[in-house]
Amino acid sequence: MRNKKLIILAALAVAAVMLFCGCAEIEKGESNWTPAHGDPKVQTKPTAAAESLVAFGSYPNTAAPSSITNLFKNIKIDDVTGLWVEEETETKDADGNVTGVTVAKYDIQTGYYVEEVTKDGVTTITNYAKEGNKYYRVQEIQWIILKDMGDSYLLISREILDAKPFLDEYAVVQWEGSTIRDWLNGTDDYARSGEKYIESWNFIDRAFKEDEIAQLKSVTNKTAGNEIFNTSGGADTEDLVYLFAADELEGYFGNELSMQAATTPYAAKRGVAAEYKTRFGSWWLRSPGLNTYFQGVDRNGDVDEGGFSAADLTVGVRPAIVVAKSAVRTIDDTLPTAGPIETPTPRPTARITEKPEG
Repeated sequence: MRNKKLIILAALAVAAVMLFCGCAEIEKGESNWTPAHGDPKVQTKPTAAAESLVAFGSYPNTAAPSSITNLFKNIKIDDVTGLWVEEETETKDADGNVTGVTVAKYDIQTGYYVEEVTKDGVTTITNYAKEGNKYYRVQEIQWIILKDMGDSYLLISREILDAKPFLDEYAVVQWEGSTIRDWLNGTDDYARSGEKYIESWNFIDRAFKEDEIAQLKSVTNKTAGNEIFNTSGGADTEDLVYLFAADELEGYFGNELSMQAATTPYAAKRGVAAEYKTRFGSWWLRSPGLNTYFQGVDRNGDVDEGGFSAADLTVGVRPAIVVAKSAVRTIDDTLPTAGPIETPTPRPTARITEKPEG
């Protein structure tokens, strides 16, 4: 009887502590999603109107046809020169006349495979990214205009573009020192001369050409701490590409525009756990959660205040930028990736094996 009373008292004590710290109302980004049946909790909400969409830059998106695999199968590094070998193929008519030339090559600066097709004096260039054993076509990025700033726009990508953990290795840091910030902006190890660049090309150099990067405006970001968990938001930062903070969302989205975002096939292949029917996935915010957790938006378009583990490989990236109006172009409201996608089984969250000193 005494043991039973002790158990009851212990349970009440735990409940009291959770209620006191606010944990009773916070969940850590969990879902009953499955690849085959989708997530019954997900309900579609209002999406961006056509007049609020623009195109700027490009990024891997839809799956390429299977014939592309054969086009690039012989592209490799020359053992003597260390350069990537190009392969040229001629197209001829019935009389043996050359009607077109296709050149397949590799761009080491972006990690893209390049198809150049010349026909009737006109050359068409298409880039592809390889992930696993599949190729994905690089297409224009669609952005939602969240704010007209006079000579520039504040934009957020319409879709989740990639999968990236907030931190590559165990550490207790804020947005300021995160590896996802370095990856987005091409700094530190993710700069072109950095150790990780060749194996994990940064976002800014892959998404934008040099003249497009010149049109980006630097933004001063202030990141508030988490009062519930008493975690710091870190120092102010200057960013060309960034993630939103939780306290910024309501002012830009409100009730008229949902925070739900569809996942591109490329991002799904990279590991974002996309809901099967709607393609909605979770995406990172820069606001801190508990220790090595960072907040994010779930498939239903709601902020997970408890956050996702910083090492989570299934949370997606939805970048924000401020860019000159003259650099963007208007588009229609058609998404090339509409409809269900082939969703892989989500990869497990990376295990943390190292602990910070002290």
